[in-house]
Amino acid sequence: MTAECVKPDRLLERIPAEYPRHMLCFFSNNSARGIDLPFVSALIDALNKVDSITPGYANEMLSRISAIENTGEDQYEAILSILAEIYVTAGLCERADIEDGNPQFAHEPAAGQQKNPELEVRVSGQWCAIEVKTPRLIQHGRLRAQNDWQVGIRLPSGGLPYENVTLPRDNPVKDFLISAEQKFAAYENYRPGSFRVLAILWDDFSNEPIAALTSPESGLLTPNSFHRDAQGSAVRYPHIDGVLVIRHQHQLMRATRCEPLIDGIAHAFQYHHNGFPPKAFIECHGGRVPSSDLMSALNARPIVECVGAEFHPAEIIMWVNN
Repeated sequence: MTAECVKPDRLLERIPAEYPRHMLCFFSNNSARGIDLPFVSALIDALNKVDSITPGYANEMLSRISAIENTGEDQYEAILSILAEIYVTAGLCERADIEDGNPQFAHEPAAGQQKNPELEVRVSGQWCAIEVKTPRLIQHGRLRAQNDWQVGIRLPSGGLPYENVTLPRDNPVKDFLISAEQKFAAYENYRPGSFRVLAILWDDFSNEPIAALTSPESGLLTPNSFHRDAQGSAVRYPHIDGVLVIRHQHQLMRATRCEPLIDGIAHAFQYHHNGFPPKAFIECHGGRVPSSDLMSALNARPIVECVGAEFHPAEIIMWVNN
């Protein structure tokens, strides 16, 4: 299969320009009038970057996006999830080893199996598989904005002395770990010895998944995990080497709203940068330590090097002037 360069007018071909037939109809409507907005240009560039290595990728992603018909919060968050996959996939394909002129990269490797990770990439001779997960955070964000108190971890029964409290958003993190463990267990048969990373795209409040993962009281990657097996032991995830927490979902939302991006990134699909915020890498129990080259390809820093309240597992948060 030969890679085909996707142009902005392809968006118009796949996504209706009439409201309310699709959440991205605004962009399609502008493309129909010859106006290519920054979000569309960045999306098309990201799709073409991957499609040049894995022909058919752009068509598959556009098909998935266009299949989400009509407008609404559910549709919007489903599209955000696909955009998050594109963001990570386009970023990692930039760092693939080149062998005989071919980037060592694949989208959904071992596609003949029932469960596949999002991508695999070889970096300095080391294969790495990545599964990308994106939680639904819009309603959670509303609660976060309106409540004076927020609980970051699971407290003992009766441990909520306040009313109007935002509860932890930790069940999706647990579900992501379970799903990734299943996919990586199957992938291990396809590519033994590959490094395996679960990437979670959160919004600007990355302390929430970090607390769900690392809190000494109930963190999913600790002996006191709230996820227990039938024998009462903390569930482990032996096929996951680490979790990458990425603060970027809010940037995708800003881009789809034609709002200015923050933190100095040039466009919504710019994966690699040398500034703030870092992508926090958290080792899984028993997981292997990534090489410095792989950490660079992931654009990651160890969680212990990530500075700021957004990278610490707060137990209780009081919002002032919320």
